[in-house]
Amino acid sequence: MRVHHDQLELRTNSKGLYEITEDVQSKIDRSGVRNGTVTVFVQHTSCSIVIMENADPTARDDLEEF
Repeated sequence: MRVHHDQLELRTNSKGLYEITEDVQSKIDRSGVRNGTVTVFVQHTSCSIVIMENADPTARDDLEEF
């Protein structure tokens, strides 16, 4: 079984929502791995990952107000 590890560093200036889907997809594409799973995690206690579809544009607005 092949294992690939990569990192994505995101520097921010303030609180907010940051779309990382394309960044993660790019790393997957460059890895050469075609079948498997992806684990995304953060090491900072004041950060969280939200997984959602972007079908409803107001969903992001709701999260920003939360």
